[in-house]
Amino acid sequence: MKILSVALLLLIMIHFNSCFGQKERPFLSNLSATKDTPLYTTYAAAMERSEFILDQGFHFKFYDPEKGLDFTTDKAGDWCLAFKNDTNFVYRLKDMFKPPVITLSYPDMVQYEYYPLKGVKVNVAFLVYSSRLAIQDITLTNAGASAAEFTLYPFLRNDYRVFNEVGFNQEKKTITFTHEELPDSWTLAHNIPYVDKVYDFFLISDAPDQMKSFYGFKGENVDIPLQVDLQKKQKYLVWGKMMHAPDKRCTHQNPGPKMMVILNNDRSKLLTERAARWGNSDPNISPYGYFGIELGNFAGLKNGDEYTIRIFCPQSGEIALVKGKVEQLQDQSSKRQDGFFKKNDLPPMPSNFRKIVSETGSEIHLYWDQAKGMRYNVYRRDYGQDAVYKLIAQNLNRASYADKNLKDGSIYGYVVTAIDRQNRMSMPTHELTNISGSDFLADVKKEGQIKTNARDFARIVSFQKQIKLNKGEKKRIRIIRGFARDEKDRKKIYHLALSLMKEKLDQYRAANEQLFAGVPPLPMEDNDLQLLYWSAFNMMRQVFLPPEGKCNYNYYVFSREPTWGWGHGGQVFHESLTMVAYALLDPRSAMDSQRIYSERQYDNGYINYRTGPYLDEIIKYNGELTTSAPWYAWQNWEVYKITQDKQFLKEMYESSKRFYNFYVSNRDKDQDGLCEWGGHAVLECVRDGLVAVWDQVGWPSNFEALDLNCMLVKEANSLAAMAAELGYQDEAQSWKEQADKRAELINKTFWDDETGFYYHVDKKDHDFTFKTKDDLKRQEIIGFLPMWAGIASEEQAAKLVKALTDTSKFWRKYGVPSLAADDPYYNPKGYWNGPVWVEWNYLIMDGLIQYGYKKIARELVERNARNMIACLKKDHNLWEFYSPDEQWGGYHKTYIWAGIINRMLLDVAGF
Repeated sequence: MKILSVALLLLIMIHFNSCFGQKERPFLSNLSATKDTPLYTTYAAAMERSEFILDQGFHFKFYDPEKGLDFTTDKAGDWCLAFKNDTNFVYRLKDMFKPPVITLSYPDMVQYEYYPLKGVKVNVAFLVYSSRLAIQDITLTNAGASAAEFTLYPFLRNDYRVFNEVGFNQEKKTITFTHEELPDSWTLAHNIPYVDKVYDFFLISDAPDQMKSFYGFKGENVDIPLQVDLQKKQKYLVWGKMMHAPDKRCTHQNPGPKMMVILNNDRSKLLTERAARWGNSDPNISPYGYFGIELGNFAGLKNGDEYTIRIFCPQSGEIALVKGKVEQLQDQSSKRQDGFFKKNDLPPMPSNFRKIVSETGSEIHLYWDQAKGMRYNVYRRDYGQDAVYKLIAQNLNRASYADKNLKDGSIYGYVVTAIDRQNRMSMPTHELTNISGSDFLADVKKEGQIKTNARDFARIVSFQKQIKLNKGEKKRIRIIRGFARDEKDRKKIYHLALSLMKEKLDQYRAANEQLFAGVPPLPMEDNDLQLLYWSAFNMMRQVFLPPEGKCNYNYYVFSREPTWGWGHGGQVFHESLTMVAYALLDPRSAMDSQRIYSERQYDNGYINYRTGPYLDEIIKYNGELTTSAPWYAWQNWEVYKITQDKQFLKEMYESSKRFYNFYVSNRDKDQDGLCEWGGHAVLECVRDGLVAVWDQVGWPSNFEALDLNCMLVKEANSLAAMAAELGYQDEAQSWKEQADKRAELINKTFWDDETGFYYHVDKKDHDFTFKTKDDLKRQEIIGFLPMWAGIASEEQAAKLVKALTDTSKFWRKYGVPSLAADDPYYNPKGYWNGPVWVEWNYLIMDGLIQYGYKKIARELVERNARNMIACLKKDHNLWEFYSPDEQWGGYHKTYIWAGIINRMLLDVAGF
């Protein structure tokens, strides 16, 4: 491993300054970024003002021409700003006189300027002050030749669920409301604390002319959020993948798939994707390609009942059919059945479904377009009773229906199906409700026509403020949004917000500049690479949180905005690979992050699979605890080489030694000197989904593990280096001997001279056959680890490089895939069967450098960077992995380990 020493960092700085000259202001304080600039634009509070349980971040979506300059969230609603003068209402980017330019961007704050209207300049500083408070500071300038008059509309928009309990206080210039942030099934299963009902306020510095709330933005139907009962036990959940092909899940959204469920072929009752969920809040149609439906919604469900589930993908036009029988019915039963899309043989669903609700609310008139030869069924759901749609009109020959004498205060949902001459029934329409809509845009265009504010089920809450500016005049308005656990907490946070109304934000910019001052400049001229480099540091810093709960040191999560269960639980070794880059920004923080593992290490050396403030994830499987891949000693050594902190080295040497001994004592079941993955082996090995060998050959613990043994060689050599640095020469020699012995076994056991590649072997007889001849000869990315671990001979390395640079296998346009492209299981957008995982490409790069293939190493890094830059230009985010073949990133964003690209760029900068 090339040592990134203090001396090297000094050389980098000297080289940078001599080539480019010292900038007057830090890079991130001196931006001129447009929507096409590769800049990361997600923001969360600085570590020292953050907390785990209730923590709100924002993504600045300033690049979509159809949207506004919105600060979006996954569950809390979007923070928006609109303008109106005599002739124009301006909200969307494409309608603005001059688009935004970002001038400053740090992990917790952004500054930008734009012209929504001709002659009106807007400068905004947005600061996520804490996990509970965010500040939008707006300076309006009349840059025109005459006086300007316009209306300002700061508003919040919730497309996730709704705002409830909306209240207005004109004297306090505040709108109060609540919103839901429902925990996913992983969070519930792991007993992670959460706040599912958040108490909000929206506060403006100047007295608003009006404060309002609306059911929708632009005449949308008033949708009722998916009903979730976390306290009610799941009864019988049928779930599975939605597959367009054997290796391709349906992840289509906007529009996403629709579902219809019928029990015992009884068309008088049906469920849809809007059916209630019990015991968890997972959507019935997941954006990740899964479906689920609680059959307990059918009253009287019993063993032997036959269900028919149809899933329609509107983007492909295909339909998936899942049929089965209820068996072994008991509390919390579930049954997995995957659905495979095929040609749709159902009639089309009724089109142009619409409604008119009477002024009294006692009647609703439904309409749709008539289609030749079709009859229609109308179904109604009573939201006060259950989730089942019940047939209220059947075999209609007309394209309309009136439901009269509705109960006062009741909420109903309606869907319609079409039936053709063969008696085949279509999928149901989208749901319409009997709630009369009030929309934001209608009120903007004709003020006062909306008479009543929406107290519950609101999608929009809004301020309205008339602005008059003389030529050259400026006006400053500050808006603050707060988040609280309950009413008492909301009052406390509100008083803090009042004290921040006149807080100067320059001090927060200065704090960021001081934090980033120690980062070594990147000695590369390409501005896109510079933006990627600094964006990655922003993202890595942003996901760190201060000591809390069981964590006595700072720790990271994979992502703070958006948040999802396992991405917000705590640290894992393979994510901590990023510390070799993050330590360049904050050495102390990187060291303390590693201490999270050692402080909860077992006496026998075991370390949790995942460790967080409220989590010790051990995953007991077949009597064994699951740990994570052994990159521990190596990470600690690499962090030490940057920090030069001897106390840290002493601590981590002892901890790393114990962890290594745990592995070799517990993961070599046949005592042959080679280790196998244990515990829940698929999780322990890191490559935990769509792995060619695991899926098509056998469970990982059946094999002597090539990757694990390479890691253990690297661990032993790192322990040797640590011992030598501490003056323990005898121990250093012992570690070196252990590493050499294992390396020799690896070359003897895993190398295949015929194909010039390394593979797993069958644990029993050490050959490449498990079920069928040579079925273990699958060229996966782990085959290059012997170069990273320094195990391969020069001749073996040359053969590996030949395979690596083969464009039909691994040398793809945007990096090295996790599986050779000529393997039949290859999918560039799969999981561990094709995508580029940047941190694994870092290991390959490091191996190339060790063996002298420096130009190839640089080209590999540039290929990785090109796709990351392309995605940053498109969606301004950093992703879990990337396609090797096209400009695409997935599936989880704001993902910490993408930050290792910084170390890659620095390591090849001189080649």
